[in-house]
Amino acid sequence: MKFALIVLAVSLACAETKPLPNQAGNDDIDLAGTLVLERPAVQSIVGVDLGAGYIVVQITATPKTGKPIRLGPDDFVLLNRKNGERSPALDPAQFGGGGGGLVVKPAAQQPGGDGTRTNGPVWGGVQNRIGDKGAATPPPPQLKEKQFPDKESKTPVQGLLYFGLDGKLKPKDVSLIYDGQAGKLIMEFK
Repeated sequence: MKFALIVLAVSLACAETKPLPNQAGNDDIDLAGTLVLERPAVQSIVGVDLGAGYIVVQITATPKTGKPIRLGPDDFVLLNRKNGERSPALDPAQFGGGGGGLVVKPAAQQPGGDGTRTNGPVWGGVQNRIGDKGAATPPPPQLKEKQFPDKESKTPVQGLLYFGLDGKLKPKDVSLIYDGQAGKLIMEFK
C-alpha cells in the first residue's frame, strides 16, 4: 500500500502542469491578461472607436527576480491560431486619429501598377481613415496613456496592448506570445 502511494505521489509530481488560461509565467516573470475582442468592449476600455479588426489585451507583468526586467509592447505578439496570422503590438501612432491601419493593395491598385502578378503584397503604409483627406492626425491621447509602458521595472507593470487581426475570433482562437528579457511564454485565453 505504501508503495502505491509513493508511486502515485511521484507520478503527480512529475506530471506536467498545464498553464492556467489568461496566465503564463516562469521563474523570472508572471503574466496575467484579459483579451478584449468585441468592438464595443474595445471602445469602452480604450475610450475611442478604433474601428474594425482591432483587439486589445489588458496585461499585467510581474517580475519575480527582484532585479529590474526590461518590458515593453515590442515583447508581445498576438497569434491567430485559426490561420497562423500574427500581429505585433501596435504603437498608438499607428492609429492616426482612431481607425488608421496598414493598407495592403494589389499591384493593380497602385499608381502606375499594370496588374501583373508580384511575389507578395505591396505595403501601402499607415493610412488615415478619419479626419481631413490626406491630413495626418495624431492618435487620441488616451491610447498612449493606457498603453503598456516600455520600461525597466522590478515591480508589476500593467497597461493595454493593441493588435490588429481581422476575422471573427473567439478567445480560444488567440494566443499571446511574450518573447522578452525574461524568456518566451505563451498565454492561452478562454
